Amino acid sequence: MNAAPSSPDLQLSQVAFVTETLGDIAQAVGAPQFIEVVYDSLVRFVDFDAVHLDYERVSPSGQRSVGWIGSFGRDRELVEQVMRDYYRSYASEDATYEGIGDKRDVQVIQISAQKVASELRHLFFDIGNIHDECVVFGVTNGTRYSISMARSRRLPSFSLKELSLLKQFAHVVLPLAAVHKRLIGAISPDDGRPDTSDNNLLAQWLPHLHGKLTSRETHVCSSFIQGMTTPAIAQSMGLKPSTVETYAKRAFAKLGVDSRRQLMALVLKNAPLRYGSDGA
Repeated sequence: MNAAPSSPDLQLSQVAFVTETLGDIAQAVGAPQFIEVVYDSLVRFVDFDAVHLDYERVSPSGQRSVGWIGSFGRDRELVEQVMRDYYRSYASEDATYEGIGDKRDVQVIQISAQKVASELRHLFFDIGNIHDECVVFGVTNGTRYSISMARSRRLPSFSLKELSLLKQFAHVVLPLAAVHKRLIGAISPDDGRPDTSDNNLLAQWLPHLHGKLTSRETHVCSSFIQGMTTPAIAQSMGLKPSTVETYAKRAFAKLGVDSRRQLMALVLKNAPLRYGSDGA
C-alpha cells in the first residue's frame, strides 16, 4: 500500500487567514465595492497606498488600448482624479510595460518613480506622491489583466518577499478581476461611469439564455449582480420595492434560480462560454 503524499507544513491559522481574505474578494465580484475590497484585503498582508486594475485590448488593426476596471486608495479622491487622467490620456501610450507581451504565466515587475519617463513621473507619480509600484500581469481568456499596487514616500520600496507575496495573490485576484469586468464592464475615464464600449455583458447575456426575460426583469437581475439593494433598484427605476421583487421573482422562475447567489453562480457558469475566449 502506497503511503499518502506528505502535505505542506502549513499552520491552520495561516490557511484560514488567506482563504478568508480571498473569500472576501470573491464575494465582492460584480459589486460596486469590488476594488475597495481588493485594496482592504491585500493591505492586510502588504502595506501600500493605492491599487489599480486594468486590462489591455488590441484592435484588429493592432492598435493597443487599455481598459480601466477601477482604482482605490487611502486618498480616494486624489487616486480617482490622477488615474482618470492617466487612463484617459496616457495609459494606451505608456511605454513602461513594453516587452511584457502576452505570456501566459503571471509576471511581476517593480517600477521606481526615478526610472520612468520624466513626463509620466511629473504627471502621475509626483502628483500622486508615488515613489514605488508593483505591477502583476496575467492572461485570462486571452486578455492580459494587471493589478498595480503603489506606495507613497511614507513607505520604503517593495521588498522581494512582498513582491513574491503579491504575485501569489494575483494568481487568484486577476481571474476574479476578469469575471468582475465581464459582469459590470469597464469604467469610462471621462466621467467614472461604466464604459459603454465595454457594455454590461450580463444585461446582454441574460435575454439570450432563454429568450424569455423582459427588459425590466433583465435590468433587475443586472442590478442585483452589481450589488444594488431592492430599495436602490426601485428608486433608480421609479418603482415600488414590491414591484421590483415581483420582477425578480418572475425572472428567477424563468432562469430556474431561487436567490441572488444562485443567479451569480448561473452567470459565472455560462456568461464566459457564450462570449468566447477573448475576455471582452
